[in-house]
Amino acid sequence: MARTKPHEIDADDAPGGADAGALADTLVERGRAVLDQVPTVAAGAREALADVQEQVNSLSDLGIVAASGFAFGVSTGLLLAGAPRIVVGLSAVLVFLTVRSAMGRGVRPNRLVN
Repeated sequence: MARTKPHEIDADDAPGGADAGALADTLVERGRAVLDQVPTVAAGAREALADVQEQVNSLSDLGIVAASGFAFGVSTGLLLAGAPRIVVGLSAVLVFLTVRSAMGRGVRPNRLVN
């Protein structure tokens, strides 16, 4: 039996067109199934953010300051620890929600920093 070079493919070893077509069909079918779930996931995320905002709004002014500091500290720690960007971005959403609620109440930035 003759040896072939690693970059050469034998005609007998090549994948069949039917197998590749079936694989492509399966990928398209599963991709469509995932896309069908996107509106449900988006609605769930929107509802969760509304619930979080409601809970943050129910805090006292001092609670808002504490929540803002905690959220900022967690986000900074994740960033410095080298967490994936998506995780840091999701933690930054909580910072945004707490700071927005604090600013809406008229809490001054110096109170958030000190």
